[in-house]
Amino acid sequence: MLQEQTSIERGSLRTLYLNCAVRDRQGGARSTGVRWWLKFCVYGRSVSPVTRLTALSPLEQKLEAEQLLMDFVIWLATCNPSGKQVSAKSIAKYVSEVRAWHLRTQSTHLTADLDYAQVRNLLRGISREIAQPVRQRRWGVRTQDLAKVIGERLSAPTAAASMWSAALSTAFCGLLRGAEFSMQDGETFNPRIHLTRDDVKFRTDAEGKEYMVLMMRPAKQKPGAVKSVPLLFAAGGSLLNPVRAIKRMLELDPVPAELRATTPLFRLKTSAIKVTEVRAMVKSLMATLGLDRSRYGAHSLRIGGATAGLAANMSPATIRAAGRWSSDIYEIYCRISRQSAASVTSLIGSTPFEDLERGATFVGEELILTDVEMHASSIETFCERDMIDDLCGDDDPF
Repeated sequence: MLQEQTSIERGSLRTLYLNCAVRDRQGGARSTGVRWWLKFCVYGRSVSPVTRLTALSPLEQKLEAEQLLMDFVIWLATCNPSGKQVSAKSIAKYVSEVRAWHLRTQSTHLTADLDYAQVRNLLRGISREIAQPVRQRRWGVRTQDLAKVIGERLSAPTAAASMWSAALSTAFCGLLRGAEFSMQDGETFNPRIHLTRDDVKFRTDAEGKEYMVLMMRPAKQKPGAVKSVPLLFAAGGSLLNPVRAIKRMLELDPVPAELRATTPLFRLKTSAIKVTEVRAMVKSLMATLGLDRSRYGAHSLRIGGATAGLAANMSPATIRAAGRWSSDIYEIYCRISRQSAASVTSLIGSTPFEDLERGATFVGEELILTDVEMHASSIETFCERDMIDDLCGDDDPF
């Protein structure tokens, strides 16, 4: 017999699952837009950041809530509270975050049934009248550069150095997004989603060639999806060798067999590494080569690995499959032979490349998509993109 839940328990579960609908697991309260909204309302205007408006509320109250939201937009655009200019696109994203947070936490729309047309028009006017910041193009890490700094900076026989060597080379050759091998701020480690020591298996084929299988969960999977995609890494990359790097890491930082399924694959002491830590490490390592650290981030590993693939004459279809650039493309990747799949990572780890001009890497999220995929990716829900594309076109700066 099922035990009947109390109303308090049901309420707690509703709150828990609604909060878990977004990445921060706090209903979006940690998002940049919501944090700025709370500061603006509480400290700037001394008003409540939430409303209880419905379609039957007086029009004056709805317009007052709309005007507060418009003032928030103008404040972000003209006062630069973060210390640097905020683009109209970023503001549109923040407004979307505030609206979604308000609906999740209050079960009502911030401005009731008003359609946000005035906010859209305001943002359009701002984008035309205020010169928008130029997006700084991110550079991809070059194979030879990563190999050099790993050899010079991460060769010490310590758990931390071996972990970073393994994490960076694995991410580069496996075309991993930051969230696929590390955690976002605010996340709690979940062995069903995040990489563990038990997700790595070493194999030897009939010809005696060694390879590694890494079971992972693509970052852009639907909520609730678990690790189901095997990535194959062949040993022997001439510049980067993730198989050897992970083996060395496991030797220097061993874990008892019974704890492998709950131990983060890449960790500092006992905690899984975070995307912010990966970003800081990549910036720091590239700076030691005299390169502009502001041009690099966690995604620079994925950009560089894919660009190395192009330099090695891999077809765009192969790179799309290896990098999981569409929701179901990994199925093609899993159907090709084990040897072919593993050779992709080995070839990437063995191919140096030079940019046409420093930083103008050829591989970005938009280039790797086919025409059909580009069209499909532009058809997104209003709640996800809100007014961003309507305002400024398709050049997303985030």
